[in-house]
Amino acid sequence: MIPPGSSSVSDTEAAAPARDRSLAEQRLQHADSLAAGSFPGQAIRPYRDLLELEPGHIEGRLHFARLLDRLEEAVEAVDVLSEGLRRAPDQTEFLVLRGSILGRLQRYKEAEMDLRRVLRLHPSHAPAQFELGLLLWRRGLVQEAAACFHRALEFQPDNGKTYYYLGDALNQLGDLPGARAAVERALQVCPDDAKTYHLMGRVLDRMSLPDQAQEMYRRGRELAGL
Repeated sequence: MIPPGSSSVSDTEAAAPARDRSLAEQRLQHADSLAAGSFPGQAIRPYRDLLELEPGHIEGRLHFARLLDRLEEAVEAVDVLSEGLRRAPDQTEFLVLRGSILGRLQRYKEAEMDLRRVLRLHPSHAPAQFELGLLLWRRGLVQEAAACFHRALEFQPDNGKTYYYLGDALNQLGDLPGARAAVERALQVCPDDAKTYHLMGRVLDRMSLPDQAQEMYRRGRELAGL
């Protein structure tokens, strides 16, 4: 019989999960520090160690996948995310990142399944709307892509990258005033982005405004260091 005021779990056992969490956070901090340094590849082993210690650590798995993607190890990044999704099938950040990577790998059907799954769970998820738009844009479905970019901006109205791709899509669709307005907004949000100035030059050229177009090209070259 357990005496009054006592617990069936020892103090050591009760403290173990807290210690494990603390150790996991320490390992995450160490791995993140290496990933942000001059030799990010050195963070691979620490991330692996963290996930061996705590396979369900969402932040650690997400950071590891992002690092692998940055190191051009996209297939391995997909594997890391897929393992996480086996444990947590509706983990939104895993789905969005995996969908984004699969899209760049031209595994379009799988990518679209991930992104639409997120949007079924969270219809107002702006990053998923953007990534779906980007996927459709890559496939040449420009009108559908533009609709996704518009929806993404409803929920995240100050995203310069989304305005850029919306401007590009509208330019392809021949909506030059709409394209110009979108690119102007992109430049307001990200005034130092060289490729946005180049896109504005292309739009202005098509609007028969060559002098303004040349100014945009010039500013883009300056920002690109050309």
